[in-house]
Amino acid sequence: MYKTIIYILISILFTLTSCSENNINKNHIVVSILPQKKIVTRLLPDNYTVTTMVTKGNSPATYSPSPSQIKDINLASLYIQIGNIGFEKAWIERFEELNPKLTIEDSSEGIDFIHGEDYIHGDHVHEGGIEPHIWTSPKTMLKVLLNTKNILQKHYPEINDEIEFNSKPLIDSLLHIDSLYRLDLADLKAKNFLIFHPAYTYLARDYGINQISIEHNGKEPSAKWLQTIINTAKQQNIKSIFVQQEFDKRNAEIIAKELNIKIIEVSPLNENYEKEMKELLDKLKSNI
Repeated sequence: MYKTIIYILISILFTLTSCSENNINKNHIVVSILPQKKIVTRLLPDNYTVTTMVTKGNSPATYSPSPSQIKDINLASLYIQIGNIGFEKAWIERFEELNPKLTIEDSSEGIDFIHGEDYIHGDHVHEGGIEPHIWTSPKTMLKVLLNTKNILQKHYPEINDEIEFNSKPLIDSLLHIDSLYRLDLADLKAKNFLIFHPAYTYLARDYGINQISIEHNGKEPSAKWLQTIINTAKQQNIKSIFVQQEFDKRNAEIIAKELNIKIIEVSPLNENYEKEMKELLDKLKSNI
């Protein structure tokens, strides 16, 4: 019912805005999450506008666009998806209806997705059976970057060379971060880490560590599941819990108190992706 009301309001808003602002801005790009914005902004010249749908402090699984963001969709020429997050599943078709001139591209093409039984084994299931957090591993984020570069070059052939030039330091930076993760995490004796929402499934797979999720099957953990997590943490001598800024910390605090361990805050949706990933590596090395 709530989403139906939102759709109706958005349709009214679209009708009103399209009457007075029906010119598509060719230099206006929309992306789903903040780490994408950083990439697109650095690839393009300054006279291009990049709007993010899922803003700071919000979860991509539950977010709904604001009226001002719908206006951005109405005027944009290009939307670049991250691939499989809940927000996109719920809204992409609606965006196409609102702006038939909007080109929609997917930056997750060619990525080796985690899905099916492999993903359920990680104690969390997303719609469609695909684990969506591809950007949280430097290895898979590199593929997102290359896909994004190709999408922009296709959409803006007139600045192909500039996009190519701007991509080189970004590619070098991600390759460097990838090498740091491969070398530093390979040396860890312990490999298990505890986290509330399983945002680092690709990172765990790509760099040989093991993510244990408090959130169970995409839902708040039951008392029985919390006890299972506590027992597992004791057996494996886990020393900390990683918690994303966008999620309630209460269940993590219960476990932390029971085990007398630290809560480590992480921000996988941080716009400053490179800085966040370097800081995450330090946190993993210090707290696994």
